[in-house]
Amino acid sequence: MKIERIRIDAFGRFSDFDSGAEPLQGLNVVLGPNEAGKSTLFHFLTTMMYGFQPASREANPYSPWDGLDASGSLRISLESSGCADIERQLRSQPSGKMTFEGTTEELRNRALPWVEAVPRSVFSQVFAVTLGDLAGLDAETWAGIQDRLLGAMGASDILPARTVAGELEQEAGAIWRPHRRGNQRVRDLQEEIGKLRVRRRDAADRDRDVRHLVGDLESSRGRLTEAKEERERQRVALERVEILTPIRARLVRIDELRAAAGPIASVEGLPTSPEDEVASMDRELARLNEQLEALLADSPSLRDTDTPDDDKSRRVLSRAEEIRALGARGAGSLTDRARSASLELDLLETERQLDQHAATVLEGPWRQLPRGALASLPMEDFRQAVGDLRSARDNRRILEASAGHSSGPTPPGPSGRLPVGAAVLGGTGLIAGSFLDLPALVAVGGGGVALAATLWFQGRQKTAENANPDEAVERAVANERSAGDRARGLMQELPIRPDLLGQPDELLVAGLDKLQGLVRDHERRTSELRDTTNRIQALETEAQALAASLGFDSTLTLDVLLQLFESEVRRAERATEVASQSERELARLGRDRGRMEADIQALALRRATLVGRLAELGKGDLRRGFQDAEAALQGHQRADQLEAELESAHPDLNAIRDRIIAAESSSESWTVTDDDLARRRVALQRLGDEIEDTAARAEALDRDLVHSRGQETVDTVDGEIATLTDEETRQVRERDRKWILAQLLREADRSFREEHQPDLIRRAGKYLSHLTGGRYDRILVDETSTGDIFRVTGPDLQQPMPLTPPISTGTLEQAYLSLRLAIVDHLDKGGERLPLFMDEAFVNWDPDRRDRGMAVLTSVSRTRQVFVFTCHPNVASALGSAGARVIELDRDS
Repeated sequence: MKIERIRIDAFGRFSDFDSGAEPLQGLNVVLGPNEAGKSTLFHFLTTMMYGFQPASREANPYSPWDGLDASGSLRISLESSGCADIERQLRSQPSGKMTFEGTTEELRNRALPWVEAVPRSVFSQVFAVTLGDLAGLDAETWAGIQDRLLGAMGASDILPARTVAGELEQEAGAIWRPHRRGNQRVRDLQEEIGKLRVRRRDAADRDRDVRHLVGDLESSRGRLTEAKEERERQRVALERVEILTPIRARLVRIDELRAAAGPIASVEGLPTSPEDEVASMDRELARLNEQLEALLADSPSLRDTDTPDDDKSRRVLSRAEEIRALGARGAGSLTDRARSASLELDLLETERQLDQHAATVLEGPWRQLPRGALASLPMEDFRQAVGDLRSARDNRRILEASAGHSSGPTPPGPSGRLPVGAAVLGGTGLIAGSFLDLPALVAVGGGGVALAATLWFQGRQKTAENANPDEAVERAVANERSAGDRARGLMQELPIRPDLLGQPDELLVAGLDKLQGLVRDHERRTSELRDTTNRIQALETEAQALAASLGFDSTLTLDVLLQLFESEVRRAERATEVASQSERELARLGRDRGRMEADIQALALRRATLVGRLAELGKGDLRRGFQDAEAALQGHQRADQLEAELESAHPDLNAIRDRIIAAESSSESWTVTDDDLARRRVALQRLGDEIEDTAARAEALDRDLVHSRGQETVDTVDGEIATLTDEETRQVRERDRKWILAQLLREADRSFREEHQPDLIRRAGKYLSHLTGGRYDRILVDETSTGDIFRVTGPDLQQPMPLTPPISTGTLEQAYLSLRLAIVDHLDKGGERLPLFMDEAFVNWDPDRRDRGMAVLTSVSRTRQVFVFTCHPNVASALGSAGARVIELDRDS
């Protein structure tokens, strides 16, 4: 690949740079002083091949200094065939395109397809040879060179194979080693497993103790249960004697009372005192009958209440809403009547002003004006026409005054007479303004000042010109006549006073303007008065029509009709309300009557039922029925009272009944001696103490058991041992995996070096022999050496010499350049040969070796394009003599 043309629109300090239409050579020299842009040009060429890096306009250090977008293009020719044009630009995002064999392809920020085989980092390290790279050879070892250039192919983000293998071996050693030096994860796991086995033995001992505690606890709980059962038997025996016997006696008494009273069903539902209850029912029946008779007596008086049944009241009620709406509008008409009176006064005042102002302007009263004649007068046009007439008149007067002096010499510049005339005219305007309103005053006063200014400028103009005075006067007269006709034509429909019509002026304008405004006010107020009067009249007509339809006197005034309507509506509504109240009261009385009759019937039925049951109890004798019922009720009541007292004292009375029944069925005696009671009490006390001691022991055993169970168990320790054992197995496998990977990497790296190293060394030796004139003819590498492993041989050397001082810096640079050239040939072998860039490579070389170096570059340039960057003119001249194309850069360009 060969770069034929370089064009830089903007890149760093470059702007509008072009290498020219003539294609670049295989060998090119970029000559320029320091800071002339040699490094910038190299980075531009790299960018055009690989794209912008960084790809951000703000972060890219070669963004143009003047703020433009970085952009440029290359034209390259390919060894395979054809040429390609490359264009790239950096805006907010990088863009690029490539035109090859008539086809354009978008590159965006991708590298060219012919340079993808060599990464950008390798290109920057290998194909760009700088003075710092040449001088740094003695600081590197051959292993480092191989790792960077052969193993990782110069990529800075890929670790060398031997480095990775070493790190894998260190990681494997950190897991396990055959000795105890350093931290080892497997040995740590083994120690932890040993400690866990000791903890497992302790947990097994605790487990045996827990089993003994469980046995003792179960034994104590069994004895506790037996003691509680025995105490319950003794307690039941004592309870039967001390508690159940009195309750049993009272229950027997309750059963005897119920048996004497007879079946409860015969008296169930009867009152406590049946005789008193019957007498109370009789009294209540008498009272209800009296109330019913009084209610029947009040009903006829409510039916006689008057109701609004006359036709006039019904008509008024049917149109109540209409009457109220009319009343609301009538209240609003008060405002209209007040406004009507105010408008009549305003019209009188306006007509007075119209009579006064019409006398000053019109010939005859204003009422005789044609309709709309004054309102249609365009006042602005009329005022402009009068102004034009005044200007034409003033111009005519000035010309006439000038014509009287035209035969004499030309008067000097503006004299004192013209300002005096202006003052006179201005004063005239002010005097006339005292008889007019403010607009007329401004118009007349302004006219005087305008006339004075016109006279002064006309005098100045007359001094400069020498026109025919008679013709100017005639034109001025014609202009004045035309302006007057236009002003009079605008007011031809108006009867203007003859003295004002001949010479219309600002006084006439002001008078007509004032008169026009008064006429408009008069028309507006007249229209408003007419509308107000119509509204009032319409309301009166509506009120009269309503009165006629309701049968009232329709000749009454509006206010009287409204008051009459309101009073009739209130009267009809009151009558309606009274009638409604009467109807509601009658309905209430009817409901009360029905309720009373139902109560009387129900009470009579209850009395008959009660008397029938009592007569049945007395076998037909009501008095005996009263006595038997009351006695039975008292017996059952006494039994219920005794049972309630028992239930209050013993809430568990039902359970006590069951115990009594169970005791009676056991055929045990209900009588016990005092000695027997004393023995039973002592036995209960002994059993209580035994139960308390046994319960305390069981509680203590339970606490010990809970404490023992809360500690570590055998199962827990076994789980931890299994987890650590699995981790130990995994770590051992991981160690073996990493160790095997390290050995595989070392073997692969060794095979790769054996395959590629001899060719590189042979080529480097050939370059070194040519550069040094045969003084050094080979480069040897001793990878087993722990010191200087890089050596050179020569015919005059008895043994290989290490590439370290006292060998000169120039020789070191020549050896390193030889290696670089050999690596370059190796990297792009079989593809497009990429350009080689040399920056100040010959500074430390003697003239002979420098000539040989230039010859080597010339030879290389036959198969690979070479760019040499230098600030030394002699180097550029020497390479130019060898056929190189010299590109000069200026520091200030």
